Amino acid sequence: MKHLIAGLLLIGVLCHAEEKVEDSWKHPDPMTYESLRAWHARGGLGQYHWPKEHQLDLNGDGKDEVFLGVMGFGRGMVYGLYTKKDGKWEVLSESVEGSHHGFAIMPGKPNGWSDFRSLQPSGRGGLFETIYSWNGREYVEKESREISHEELDHEDIRIKGLKKQ
Repeated sequence: MKHLIAGLLLIGVLCHAEEKVEDSWKHPDPMTYESLRAWHARGGLGQYHWPKEHQLDLNGDGKDEVFLGVMGFGRGMVYGLYTKKDGKWEVLSESVEGSHHGFAIMPGKPNGWSDFRSLQPSGRGGLFETIYSWNGREYVEKESREISHEELDHEDIRIKGLKKQ
């Protein structure tokens, strides 16, 4: 009888753990700032190794916009991008790719919002660089390129802050 009860308890624990694992990879819908925060607090994205959050002031108002993890992949994570306006969180983009490198503001400020750069490992010793730009409604991908390992070792790239870490 003890073995039967122990077995049933083990099955119950495993089933409960499976529920948590399944939920941890399924982002909430709709993807609001509040729903993503609550999902992360419940274990959303599980033990994924990329940061679940980044912050950066994109409009120069002294308050950071917030990148919240939505889903992970081999070389990075997809983030939702949010800003607080009139006490409420608004979405600036539902799909920004990033990684542990974080995001960096690019020179200039078209339309009152800075373009920003995302860096992700290429898997070949280099980096993928993606520039996002504000189109008046949301942030969209403006350009993307792969920076090779050889380019990262070049002096000009180091000056621009792209030296491999």
